Amino acid sequence: MSRFARINPSAPLMASSIAIAFIAISLLVFVLHQARAIIIPFVIAVFVWYLINAIARGISLIPVIGSLIPRFSRFAMAILALCAVLTGIGVLISRNIADVMVAAPHYQENFQPIIQKVILWLELDHEPTFEEIKSYLDVGKIITVLAQSFTGIAGKALVVVFYTGFLLYEQKYFNRKIINMISDQSTEDHVRVIIHKIDVRIQRYIGIKSLVSAIDSVLTFLILSYFQVDFAEFWGLMAFFLHFIPYAGSFIALTLPSAIALIQFGDPMVFAMVLGCLCLSHAFLGHVLDPYLMGNNLNLSPIFIISSLAMWGMIWGIPGMFLAVPILAIVTIILSQFPNTRPVAILMSKTGVLRDT
Repeated sequence: MSRFARINPSAPLMASSIAIAFIAISLLVFVLHQARAIIIPFVIAVFVWYLINAIARGISLIPVIGSLIPRFSRFAMAILALCAVLTGIGVLISRNIADVMVAAPHYQENFQPIIQKVILWLELDHEPTFEEIKSYLDVGKIITVLAQSFTGIAGKALVVVFYTGFLLYEQKYFNRKIINMISDQSTEDHVRVIIHKIDVRIQRYIGIKSLVSAIDSVLTFLILSYFQVDFAEFWGLMAFFLHFIPYAGSFIALTLPSAIALIQFGDPMVFAMVLGCLCLSHAFLGHVLDPYLMGNNLNLSPIFIISSLAMWGMIWGIPGMFLAVPILAIVTIILSQFPNTRPVAILMSKTGVLRDT
């Protein structure tokens, strides 16, 4: 027996537990990646289901008449409103993405002389060739990949609709399932507390994020339309979705339209004005309106948000980046409910203080 094992008899058991946990996590990541074609539509359907519930809850909060509207009518109104929005988004996607993908190589060609001017201005010893620049910054490829990703998500719409429909249908049986699954009353109460916390916080997150993203989309469209930047509708639509991706989404939503303005007009002043207006818009939404409406709802550490963003982006690509924050919030809430895992939840929180409600 080793000296360390004699000092700490539980060391072999701890090492075995760590090894088993590592193997289990690796296997889970492998399965999630390999089965992404099945899992991603279901997770998106859960996201849509939560959004419908958030809209229905918002309708019930309308002063005077909200509480008088029957529950079925609230959900019907929420579904119709969401269908109208998604139909509008689908029309915009089909009308703009093909044109954007066709124009992407042209933008890349126009980008070459701009880069050469910048190199001359910086007085670099080595002037990179077009192929060297393209390997690091391929504007056409970035736009094409972004457009194809959203087209791929839209292509799974029928599967998502089926999943969402079944979730809405089975929603009325959730309470009965919990009662029949758990015989111990204290355990049932604990499970209900966890589900309630997840339900309230995620619905609030999705509802507020959707509202702020819609405002971001409109402001982006108005700013780009004012400066007559190509495909303002497309970039406004992208701004809506990219707002759900922390940090990286805002960066893309700021830089790509600004780069297109620079390539389109070849005027650094127009580029600076477009970028400045977009930065002001995002600063107001991200640092004033969003925190004011969201408050301390999720209470997640920025470093864990970035790590979750990178991990789920690696596993599921762009859809994973959209779902990174809700998944992290759910995991944090669940970990906070058990004494053994509560310290991990505290570590994952932003303030170090967990909310009880």
